[in-house]
Amino acid sequence: MNSKKLTFIIALLIFSTGAFSQEATTNKVDWNGYTQASFTTNFNDVHSFAMRRMKLWLFKKPGNGNNWGFKVQTTITSLQDQKFFLQDVEAYYVHNNIRIDLGQFIPEYSLQRFQPDYIIPLTDRAPVINYLIPNGKLGVRDIGVQLRFTSKNKNFKTWIGLFNGNGIQTYKINNGGIMLTNKSQWNLIKNHVLIGYSFMFRKADQLSMMNILPNDVIFTGNDIRYNLFAKYSTPKFEIQAEYLYANLGGQVASGYYVLSTINLAKNQIAVSWNQYNDLINSTSDAPCVHLGYNYLMKGDKLKIMFDNGIQIENGGLKNYLATIQFQYFFK
Repeated sequence: MNSKKLTFIIALLIFSTGAFSQEATTNKVDWNGYTQASFTTNFNDVHSFAMRRMKLWLFKKPGNGNNWGFKVQTTITSLQDQKFFLQDVEAYYVHNNIRIDLGQFIPEYSLQRFQPDYIIPLTDRAPVINYLIPNGKLGVRDIGVQLRFTSKNKNFKTWIGLFNGNGIQTYKINNGGIMLTNKSQWNLIKNHVLIGYSFMFRKADQLSMMNILPNDVIFTGNDIRYNLFAKYSTPKFEIQAEYLYANLGGQVASGYYVLSTINLAKNQIAVSWNQYNDLINSTSDAPCVHLGYNYLMKGDKLKIMFDNGIQIENGGLKNYLATIQFQYFFK
């Protein structure tokens, strides 16, 4: 998409704020969006500016006797040559403690995948999350239906989903695969503790499992995965950890991360340990450590992030990268 067309679309959306806000008083249709611009360097031979992502979404929540809602979301990023990419096209129905989602959306799986990237204290999610969720490199989303049940005291939630299992990078009219998902979580000790699990079974049909298997390997067969997660949080301190496991026809990839955050007024400090073991002989499974500092000028609406990442291998340090990221919400 050329720059003139992109500028026109952004200007149109911003100009429409008043119209959407006025319409929201009657049928609650609204929009929002944000952008993240970053600079990455290793202070040697890597120096790169990028628009990490810009997301725009249109949504309507149930209300006024109407049980239906919807969300449509698109994104543009330097990782996709500044082309708009349609992410979510989702309708949902809510009645009492039940919610049913239909369309194209992210299957409920893992803890950090459902913490929006604009609140994560580092500039990206843990590698094991990016790669071992059901559609990590298949567009993250999938097409299907999902049911959520929430207990009356809201301390327990569970999701059950049925999907194509292909992701959204390509669409198969005659799909030979299928994917089932389940996630459950419990809030404990006055919501200070969250624990849970995720499970997935997929009958895969000629899928490319990038960053798990070599790029030239196409996988067909049973894909079984599970995930365990836990989080402890207070207003000033948080720590969370997850373990993910994937069995692709008898071959196992796995990994985990631990992430801790300290919040001091407008200052935020984050540190993480990441371990990911793939099925690619040419890649290193050495752990990676991140140390980040964020200045929250207006909370997550306007902030600057400084993220340092380095790999630890055989007692030495390598692959250092520093990223400065600016985040701004349009509304």
